[in-house]
Amino acid sequence: MSARHGHGHPRGHGPALGWAPKEHTFRVLAPLADHAWLVQRRHPEDAESEQIKEMTAIAHPQGPGFEVHEAHPLRYYRYRIHQNGEQFDIADPRSFAVARQFAPGHPTWSVAQTSSFLWQGDVRPAIAVHEAIILEVHVRDFTVHSSSGVRHPGTYLGLAESTPGAQGGLNALRDLGVDCVELLPVTAFPLLEPPPPDGGYVNPTGKNHWGYMPSFFLAPSERYSLRGAQPEPNTWIGVDEDGTFHDPGDELREMVRLLHRDGIAVVLDLVFNHVSIHDENPLLKLDPGTWFWRENGNLRSHSGCGNDVDTRDPAMAALVLDAAVHWMRAYHVDGLRLDLAAILDDATLQALRDATRAEYPRAILISEPWSMAGYRPADLARMGHTVWNDRFRNGIKGQNPQSKRGFIFGEGLGGASRHDIGALLAGWPHSLGGLFDDASLSLNYLESHDDLTLGDFVRLALGEVHEDQKVRRDAVTHVQGQALRVHKLAAAALLLSRGALMLAQGQEWARAKVQYHRSQPGCLDSNSYNRDDPTNHLDWRERRVNADLVDHYRRLIALRKAWLIPALLAGEPMRLLWGSATFSAGYRIETPRGPLVVLLNGMASENSWFDVAGGPWWLLLGADDGHIVPTKTGVAVEVKPTSAVVLYATHR
Repeated sequence: MSARHGHGHPRGHGPALGWAPKEHTFRVLAPLADHAWLVQRRHPEDAESEQIKEMTAIAHPQGPGFEVHEAHPLRYYRYRIHQNGEQFDIADPRSFAVARQFAPGHPTWSVAQTSSFLWQGDVRPAIAVHEAIILEVHVRDFTVHSSSGVRHPGTYLGLAESTPGAQGGLNALRDLGVDCVELLPVTAFPLLEPPPPDGGYVNPTGKNHWGYMPSFFLAPSERYSLRGAQPEPNTWIGVDEDGTFHDPGDELREMVRLLHRDGIAVVLDLVFNHVSIHDENPLLKLDPGTWFWRENGNLRSHSGCGNDVDTRDPAMAALVLDAAVHWMRAYHVDGLRLDLAAILDDATLQALRDATRAEYPRAILISEPWSMAGYRPADLARMGHTVWNDRFRNGIKGQNPQSKRGFIFGEGLGGASRHDIGALLAGWPHSLGGLFDDASLSLNYLESHDDLTLGDFVRLALGEVHEDQKVRRDAVTHVQGQALRVHKLAAAALLLSRGALMLAQGQEWARAKVQYHRSQPGCLDSNSYNRDDPTNHLDWRERRVNADLVDHYRRLIALRKAWLIPALLAGEPMRLLWGSATFSAGYRIETPRGPLVVLLNGMASENSWFDVAGGPWWLLLGADDGHIVPTKTGVAVEVKPTSAVVLYATHR
């Protein structure tokens, strides 16, 4: 272990690293280097304008480095490093923006240009994580299909467009009723991803489409800008012939501003656990010895990418913290989601929580609690992070559509009982055998960008499609019969549960992901990572095909906002209710509008009776799925198989 590792290491102390425009200074950490130079150009290809300045060695609190003063920098710069007998040029690992070509092995130049964006009185929506309806969104996939109807498909601006008649963009968010979007990574990443030489997973499109291979933690991706949406090969994206740079960050800022104006919060998915393996990453070039975990002399791979960052080191910890605050300060985002957060050390995770809340007290902080090394939801929750609750996903939906199905199929994954289902609905508290005393620390979800969509899980679980069967996407789109009942029950379980919650894009119409092979049928895709093709692109025509299910989601979201959220914010307890059938559970909660009862029956062919005291009770949801019989103490409610019933009683 490096001597710089250990608890109590400095975090963010010392002069600013990277380009510090207010100080007219460039600084870079390079612990293995003996010389460094600043290389500047007016245009990345304008060699005649090149200026080279030698940098001075410094002893920075985060480690050895170099600096140079430059009052009037040219727009594009790189560092020239000499270390271990080798000389190479790299972009600034702390770049605020980068310029690159859409070509394999493209050189990357850092951009020394400040933003002149005008926020026009932007105000963040006052939304706490446990009251938000979060929709996980990929900027390009959400609107790139022609059916979205937006003017700027596949871009930051397209996501926030409200073009009349458009199915996608802001209109879709408004129609569904979500008030927070969680964006898949938008930090700069390699635009092209060649197949690995070891014959591993081959990206069929050759593009690093999802952004989970980060190159620069502080720079926005140009892929989702107007000039990056359809880039010409071997051209500089966003760079004019005269060297003018069109900052993709300003388009991202405009997207955030427009969403905020509509009351929609923005959370960014940030990948701090590793760096890209598909370009000459400057962090790896400068110092792979102390900034990255090593085991037995080799770079560790708990991220699956072969270079886990080591945030015990002060330089890496400071970079992570500075990047987190940068996105909240410079882009006005409302929160962060940490990919594979279990890889980061506890001190950094706690410092990151404190830094984001200091920047914005209502900051949403969501963490993925696992890595290939283990599963740490309790640790992250203890540190105040809202964590993806995989137990909710597995208990309600299941883990494998063939053999490990959950509540919505009338089964108990891993021996789960209806009492376990009740605990999940109630926020999985310690008192019921769960992990959380504060339900806002549990992010309930059934689908994300990884693995099968909920729609495809149901298709496989019900035997409508087989794992190796090739199908046409339009042949499996329409959801009906038992599949529709399963989807409606799943939506009710999720949207009427206690805790934070997240939907995936297209979940409301049971979106299918079919491997795209031009006009040929394909199999359902359980790993659509990086497919920049119709496998991932949302086809908004499918939403109209499943209008009944979409309307069900819309009604549940409205119900949650009007009835449940006020009660949850007030801390009202849920009193669990049990039906007569094996997998049936529900609860009663007092709301400002009156008592609310939620009853769920996961059995596929058996009715379930619930005794509900008090009343008189009225049906709020599930009029065709419930039968109410008066009793001496209230009512007995018969809930049909695979269905949900919601009742309310007015205050007397």
